Amino acid sequence: MSGERVANPVTHLPGEQSALWARLTGGLSGRAVEGLFLLVVLIGFIASPKFLTTFNLDSLLHQAAILGVLAVGQYVVVVAGGFDLSVGAVVALTGMVTARTAGEIGLLSVPLAMVVGGVMGLLSGLAVTIGRIPPFVATLAVLGIARGLAFTVGNQGIVITEPAILDVNDAALGPIPAVALVWIVVAGLVYAFLHLTRSGTYVFAIGGNADSARLAGVPVARVKVGVYVLSGCLAGLAGTLFAARSGSGSPGIANGWELDSIAAVVIGGVSFFGGSGRLPRAMLGVLIYLMLTNIMNLVNVDAYVQNVLKGALILAAVTVPLLIRRRRPAVRSSL
Repeated sequence: MSGERVANPVTHLPGEQSALWARLTGGLSGRAVEGLFLLVVLIGFIASPKFLTTFNLDSLLHQAAILGVLAVGQYVVVVAGGFDLSVGAVVALTGMVTARTAGEIGLLSVPLAMVVGGVMGLLSGLAVTIGRIPPFVATLAVLGIARGLAFTVGNQGIVITEPAILDVNDAALGPIPAVALVWIVVAGLVYAFLHLTRSGTYVFAIGGNADSARLAGVPVARVKVGVYVLSGCLAGLAGTLFAARSGSGSPGIANGWELDSIAAVVIGGVSFFGGSGRLPRAMLGVLIYLMLTNIMNLVNVDAYVQNVLKGALILAAVTVPLLIRRRRPAVRSSL
């Protein structure tokens, strides 16, 4: 088997993907993601002499850490067969919570923000499972709730003066920013959970075929709620990291970050249909997405044109796997 993990619960489930098909598409996806990463680095090197400077790379790592933490949670939700449109608003809400409480409780504002984010994720999960509301509608509703709560905490930005929070952004281990280390640790823990625990296997199984997983005894509703809670908690952590970077909380920030996190995950080769995808490649997707944005900024591409190009990239990242998926019956019949 390739490193691409496919839906495969405790025993063989009805509707399980063909192992050989998974090898063929998984290997292609992996090579494409890694090749695209190297290509983007080469384009950046050619496009601007500033691209590989220490200052620019440090800035990229800080940005990647925040979007990367957000994308880890989004990755788990997508693998489970859903998506979370509320994460950008949750970043804004938890950034405001951090800014509001940091002066009184210091670093304890970080777990508090994660708890607030987790509550938002719980709302999404319950709406999807108990309410049987499609993820698009459920998480869009929670987006509105979180954004409204962010403005309730404060109509304007709140400046952070607590050194313990501000130091989170400034700290580093050698040339590596501390926030990047936080991203690596979070990704490593989630990777271990998904690949070394029974619950992690359930996530892939549900994304591959929820009905088959349910027949095999997988607690589908409980796992789905759990992945949305995890996404919310990580959005809360991302909100804290962004507040530390900007030195303030603002209720209007992170508009569109939900699409950025989904785009990064899909660019990283994760199936938008759920059930398969490797977390390390999804994290490469984060770097690819941000490097492309960075290159366009360095060569002064108009912001509106950037939005068009980003939209086209997202469309291509979703459409190509869809075309491959449609060809699947013909390929499998010839094997």
